[in-house]
Amino acid sequence: MVAEKTRISNWLNVIYRDIEYKKQDNFYYLVLLSAPVLLTVYRYFFEADNFMSYFPRLLSSVNGDVFSYLLEYLSFFLLMLVIPFSTSKIYGRSKIFSSLLAFPVLKKHLLWALLAIVVFVLPSAYHASSLPSVVAEYPLPRALMQNQGLLPVYFLGLFFLYYLPWEFFFRGFLLFGLKDKYGTVPAILIQTVSSALVHIGKPAPEMIGSIPFGIIFGIIAIRTKNLWIVVLMHAALGIFTDLFIIYQG
Repeated sequence: MVAEKTRISNWLNVIYRDIEYKKQDNFYYLVLLSAPVLLTVYRYFFEADNFMSYFPRLLSSVNGDVFSYLLEYLSFFLLMLVIPFSTSKIYGRSKIFSSLLAFPVLKKHLLWALLAIVVFVLPSAYHASSLPSVVAEYPLPRALMQNQGLLPVYFLGLFFLYYLPWEFFFRGFLLFGLKDKYGTVPAILIQTVSSALVHIGKPAPEMIGSIPFGIIFGIIAIRTKNLWIVVLMHAALGIFTDLFIIYQG
């Protein structure tokens, strides 16, 4: 028995040596693993279609798809913000992620953010709303095309439960969680690759655009050390695309 334990121990030591596993880097390993694990859980268990099958009676009304998407966004908030932030807290690294959501920094850069939205984001949203593939995809709850009274509730949920956790995870947890270990440029590229892959299956212009947008938003987050600017820009792009499609349709 002792000999068997010794062989197992030696075998494990060889594996750890060959892959250069370092226990002190467990936080970085968890950050890297969080992207495939959390995003896979989200895509396969917590998208709107899943909730339509989980609660068919509750969501069978004409506006059921709106509420199924709000449930999706609530799940996304828990997966992409609550779990990563809790993980950072366990490892004593939550201070940096809390600071990324500080409002004083937003006030400092708000004018530039609004200017970027007017000059760059709104024209991009308007152009996107004229593309057939985008019009066929958005708005995600098709009931909004007939019932615009739900727009305020839907867009509030979209902003705080989807765009905020999206930026927290990609431009916060991944980017700032990895940059000190692997460098700023590799961290920007890692979060860009991860966020771009989530767009697979979306219209081609959105998929292609997610790559430069991921890099640009990563640079903005690094330069400002704040996430609200990229949250505002990303949300404006999505929300105004929806609005242009709805009111043009």
